[in-house]
Amino acid sequence: MEQHKCRLVYTIGMLTVFLCGAVLFLIGFFPASYSVAEKESTVPEGRPTALLGVELTPPPPAYDSFVLLLVDALRDDFPDATSMPVAYSRACEKLKLHVDIPTVTMPRLKSITTGTLSNFIDIALNVGHTEQMQDSFLHRLRQQNRVVSFAGDHTWVKLFPSEFTRHAENHDSFYVNDFYEGDRNVTKTLETELERSDWSLLILHYLGLDHIGHVEGNSSPRVPLKLKEMDETVKKILDHKSFPNLLLMLTGDHGMADGGGHGGNTPAETLVPLYLYSNNCSKTTSVTKRYNQIDLAPTLSVLLSVEIPTLSIGCLIPEMLQSLSLEHQLYAYFYNAHHLLNKARVKFGHERVHRNYYTWYQNATLLHKKLLRPLREGGGGGASQVYYQNAKLNYMRVAREISGLLSESLVKFDYGFIVLGLALTTMTSLHIVVTVLYLDLTEHLQLDGLKVGQLWLSVIAAVILNCTSHALDFIMPSSTFYSILILVPVSIAVYLTIDVAQALLKIALPPIYARRLKISIPLPLPLLSCYAIRILTLGSSSFIEYEYKTWYYLGNTLILLTAFRTLRWRITKTNVELNGRHLYTIASTCLWQMRKVLVVLMLLTLMRYIHRLQAIRSTVVIFSLLLLWVRLHRHSQLPQSVASGLALCMVFCFRGLNGQVLFFDVPPHMAAKLMVPTLVTFWCCLALVLVLGYREALPPTHCFGKVTPTGVLLQLLQTNLSSSLLLAALLQRVQNILLLPVLLVTLQQTYKLCDVYGTSARKFSVRLVHVYKIIMTIFLARMFFFYQGNSNSLSTIDLTPGYIGQTSYNPSIVAIFVTLNTYSADIHAFLYLVVHTLRSDLRSVGIMQLQPPYSIAADSLIAPLYAALIMLPAAFYLWLLVGFRYHLFIYSVFSPKVLYDCYTVLVFYLVFLVTSLYFKLFKLDA
Repeated sequence: MEQHKCRLVYTIGMLTVFLCGAVLFLIGFFPASYSVAEKESTVPEGRPTALLGVELTPPPPAYDSFVLLLVDALRDDFPDATSMPVAYSRACEKLKLHVDIPTVTMPRLKSITTGTLSNFIDIALNVGHTEQMQDSFLHRLRQQNRVVSFAGDHTWVKLFPSEFTRHAENHDSFYVNDFYEGDRNVTKTLETELERSDWSLLILHYLGLDHIGHVEGNSSPRVPLKLKEMDETVKKILDHKSFPNLLLMLTGDHGMADGGGHGGNTPAETLVPLYLYSNNCSKTTSVTKRYNQIDLAPTLSVLLSVEIPTLSIGCLIPEMLQSLSLEHQLYAYFYNAHHLLNKARVKFGHERVHRNYYTWYQNATLLHKKLLRPLREGGGGGASQVYYQNAKLNYMRVAREISGLLSESLVKFDYGFIVLGLALTTMTSLHIVVTVLYLDLTEHLQLDGLKVGQLWLSVIAAVILNCTSHALDFIMPSSTFYSILILVPVSIAVYLTIDVAQALLKIALPPIYARRLKISIPLPLPLLSCYAIRILTLGSSSFIEYEYKTWYYLGNTLILLTAFRTLRWRITKTNVELNGRHLYTIASTCLWQMRKVLVVLMLLTLMRYIHRLQAIRSTVVIFSLLLLWVRLHRHSQLPQSVASGLALCMVFCFRGLNGQVLFFDVPPHMAAKLMVPTLVTFWCCLALVLVLGYREALPPTHCFGKVTPTGVLLQLLQTNLSSSLLLAALLQRVQNILLLPVLLVTLQQTYKLCDVYGTSARKFSVRLVHVYKIIMTIFLARMFFFYQGNSNSLSTIDLTPGYIGQTSYNPSIVAIFVTLNTYSADIHAFLYLVVHTLRSDLRSVGIMQLQPPYSIAADSLIAPLYAALIMLPAAFYLWLLVGFRYHLFIYSVFSPKVLYDCYTVLVFYLVFLVTSLYFKLFKLDA
């Protein structure tokens, strides 16, 4: 038993080290913020006041007041003549802005205000972000003591805590069930500010449209209503008489995917409108031009008459400068080109910039100088217009070229952390694979134990490596404390590398006159081939985007292949026993015995089209809940079954009150009042299921006289599985509830197929059955993960479950609920595998008293092998990510995938950690 406990601790340790390595890799690959090579102090500040000896005067503010109306998730095709008639018809200019990834709010606000790109990892920092920006056009306004007022998303106040003169933020911006209340508060603030005239800039950030998209999707009937509300807001601003010289900008921070989410790189997410309104606008052009979102910061800085933020790498938007005189327009283009040229000189060196870009800049300045006298004297004819256009084009060309160059240069990698992360993840994966495949070698080299001598050697080697890395600037921690702390992962990496190197040498070079090491578990070639194919497909961006097709094909193929081989064995065996007679009858009978497997294959095919069953959605939900209750009832006592049934009834009532399924005709106000009691009843039933299931483990009845510790363990894990399934039924989208019972049915029939296939092997091995079940479980879990509507795009993450039953934003509860919903198949498939293994009896496969028994295998084989098969693809993908670090789709396709893979390992780690605790407490007889 001590050996098995050791295996549990060893597996937990390997998973812990792997996750630490993954975190270090992500820190190196996605630094928390981009930092250009130059220090801010090395870039000349201040607006230029001279041009080739001629004095220049920066232009005053182009408008008396500015309003930035930011509608969260307003994608480019939302405003039109029907949905927003006022906004569409009265716009002076209709432009498009391209939004860089990640398409989430916080990094987009950084780009709008600073003019620089955000790092991809900002998508993980979007929730609960506390960083304060050090420079932006808001800071510049504050330095001039100008009034800036704000209302809306509290992320602005987190980023700029002291830059707003007045602010009225929504404290529950992440509470996606709020469609109207937060927006009404913003509109009230707008009405108050319109009665004042002291502000230079008013920022309004409306969140209702984004929340509707997250909860109900982009095709929700609430979307047109919300767009009408935004249209009325635009009308209210434009019709107000107190601001004759006002510039109103209507735009979005990011778009909205077809499913309602965002975070990806589809055109619906990366294109947002920019509509401009003023009282003296020129006629809008028919051609809609596209600019970058980072271009807003330098353009607004010029219009506001403040300095361009130091970090800005954006260009100017010419359509926004039409209200300026020609002299002031040329000054704006000159200033922006001058600013970017200075940044490029500091970044790349004077020689490179002078060689590639200075000719355009010099031509532009010469033309600019020639124009200054006639423009100031009020003259200028056709020649002046030619000079103006040529100077403008040269300034813009310089700005565009340098902006693109600076954008590419922002990609920075900390190779020290990347190498350390790769070492930890790779060595832990190889280490756990070796210990699973070669038990004799593991015992001989003590791979699952701690060797003190080797540990000290690793620490000494780590100190030497650390000192060398610091001397070569290979690893650059931010403080002395982190320099010392980094010794821990380096020591672990060296320790694991020594272990793996010793093991591989023993395997590859066995001693003379000694037998070659044998693999301790059988490796089924068909399953491993499919697994290898899946890993190799990670090298293609198309396979990553459409990974669900790979899993659909491989999963069904494996089941079908195993079924055919089992059917062939049954027919051959029966045919031999009957001496070749009645072959047709034999084949028909054996095929009939496989009917459940065929039904499972049909169900798996149906699951691919589950989202199309909208017409019979209510019937499907009733059938799904009944089927789930039947599955739970099979291994529950009567009181527990009654509580489970009542909980599922509450799930249906909740969906009915929400209008998602056909229900009794309840008035809307009554439905809203009944929602809370329904959820309270559900939680009470769920608690009752847990209490009834845990009663054997409670102190008053904790007695192993009648029930073995393994029986208690089985009951507790079964209770956890049942409770998790009930909660998942509440959280899942209506069309996905059917996936829960179908997953259980599929796993059960697949395990039966594996048991029969194991007995048909030439040399029976219980370990072969376990290997088949583990690999099939992983494949089925991944298939159902994608059946649920998930993908490798962050925009498909469903945030709605995190707010079910919540009246405010609680990040911990939201994270737990969203994780349970997103990774429902992975969590329940592993728990079902453990419960099934504990419940199974070897008599079910016709073999008695073979070792290791199923109960021991649950922690000695299943856990480490399952962990190895989860960790290996993730470690392999980290290497691929380094190889593709300059790929065109590195941030749009490859980077989201690595976050999914690492989080998959984290979810398995947490589930396995809780399960291991139960094994340690109750499995006393194993």
